[in-house]
Amino acid sequence: MEVGYLLTRYAYRPMSEPVASGLARTTVTPAQVTYASAALSFGGGIAFALRRFGLGAGLTLLGSFADCVDGDLARATDSTSKAGSYLDHVFDRWTDSALIIGLTFSDVDDLASLGFAALVGTYMTSYTRTKAQALGTDCQVGIGSRDTRMLILVAAGATGRPRVGLLTVAALGLGTAVHRMVWTIRHLGAER
Repeated sequence: MEVGYLLTRYAYRPMSEPVASGLARTTVTPAQVTYASAALSFGGGIAFALRRFGLGAGLTLLGSFADCVDGDLARATDSTSKAGSYLDHVFDRWTDSALIIGLTFSDVDDLASLGFAALVGTYMTSYTRTKAQALGTDCQVGIGSRDTRMLILVAAGATGRPRVGLLTVAALGLGTAVHRMVWTIRHLGAER
């Protein structure tokens, strides 16, 4: 079981599914919700950079919630697609970057190296799973999933402690990436 998506499963989904059901009766499309989600998260990143940490945390939470609504809406309207999945996945990386860069720019002289490490950890966590999926397996291992990273970034913003958030995201991301690499290599090696 992937423990990294507990927040989505137990906090967001109980609220996002009813919202998506309501939106399914309107002309709102999943792509429009994806764009709104990204805009909210970009706004969160900008607020973090301006040291408006509470506002950034609030916008990021709303963006994360909307990120659940788009997929729920696609399923509710039977409009899931590869293009929608791709758009969602790519915007996830853009918004991850916006939030990490925003926290980093809140004190760039002090946080640049941690921001860089957090970006690398985030991208490698995503890439190792995506590459494993492309090779026919899915390495749902590690605790540094996007759900976990988003929670840490929101908490870091809400408490005004970007250093702690970036350090934690970097450590969990890099650790999860290595864990996924080892798991995937073992799994693919066992298929021979």
